[in-house]
Amino acid sequence: MVGRGTDNQEGAIPMKNLTKNNISPLDVLILQVLQSGATPDTASKELEKHGYVLSRDNVKGRIEDLVKKGVILEHNDGADSKRDDKIKWILVDPSKLFDNQWYTFIKTQNPLFERRVIPYSEMYNNLVEISREYGIVTTIDVVQGEGQNYDFILRIVTNETSHFEEMVEKVRSLGWVHSVDSKPIHVLEGVGISKNNLTKVHMNYFYEPIKLPDFESYLKTIRQVYRTYDIYLKDEGSLKQKTAKKKSSEDAYDGTQPDK
Repeated sequence: MVGRGTDNQEGAIPMKNLTKNNISPLDVLILQVLQSGATPDTASKELEKHGYVLSRDNVKGRIEDLVKKGVILEHNDGADSKRDDKIKWILVDPSKLFDNQWYTFIKTQNPLFERRVIPYSEMYNNLVEISREYGIVTTIDVVQGEGQNYDFILRIVTNETSHFEEMVEKVRSLGWVHSVDSKPIHVLEGVGISKNNLTKVHMNYFYEPIKLPDFESYLKTIRQVYRTYDIYLKDEGSLKQKTAKKKSSEDAYDGTQPDK
């Protein structure tokens, strides 16, 4: 355990902030508890299981601070929520929780292995296994194609660079990997004024991983697809009928011809 938190300031043990955004291990634990379905009212009981004794008000205060810091971007619990409502989901800003973010680009050489070419699906599964082992990969995208500089893109977030480097080396050791190149993701920073003091501040981080298609345009597209498909079916049906009639006429004509 990193540290034990209490409401008693005299007996409180200082907890190291893991990131430059002053996010403590207790904050991370609160996020995990909320993500697992606890409410702001019941989170304190869950925290006790991990050795943190905090009042409900203290926990609620920390949750409010996480919202103010921009760590929690959105969640489904609001001021008008009922007491027993659960926070079924939380959307967090990864730039606030992780000091290091990378895009890792992987180029394949697709060699003969056991007298066969390794399919991309097998390569993808190799990357999924490694990603689950290290727990720092958020997405794996396939961009295969002739002339491309890379075939896979991994988005990685972590506070431990050694953990990241170890994972990259394991990826590089895969037999089908030709090259691995990682580029850090930078969060723009500027200078702001806080209480008449110049301080470094983060620019607003654009992060919207949940996307839904626009209803009207999607409906229009679907209708167009079905309309095109209906026309295709009608044309196919009409063509089949014409072919059947033609064949029937030919058969009838052949049947009336006298033997030579």
